Amino acid sequence: MALTLYWHDYETWGTDPGRDRPAQFAGVRSDENLNVIGKPLSLYCFPPDDMLPQPEACMVTGITPQQARAAGVIEADFFRLIHEQLAVPGSCGVGYNSIRFDDEVTRFGLYRNFFAPYARA
Repeated sequence: MALTLYWHDYETWGTDPGRDRPAQFAGVRSDENLNVIGKPLSLYCFPPDDMLPQPEACMVTGITPQQARAAGVIEADFFRLIHEQLAVPGSCGVGYNSIRFDDEVTRFGLYRNFFAPYARA
């Protein structure tokens, strides 16, 4: 089994990974020598109707709820597609501030959408 690195990052509607929802995800897989493997993944997540984004989050990311609504997928599909990438056997998820933020967004999102958040190959 080949070991790969899955570089990823979220943009969210706020700063609390347990409460605020994702706006966008981007990821790309590389081998151990940092050669890109396959196609990058970029997704927008349909914003929830029952939560307003923090205005500062829209300013920092440049993503508006209207843009995410027009280009996004529902949150269940959003996390299904992300989980498919992170669960590839031999993968290691990598990113800046991942342990404190991005991994938490992933765990809360998977749990909220009925995926086993710790079940990875």
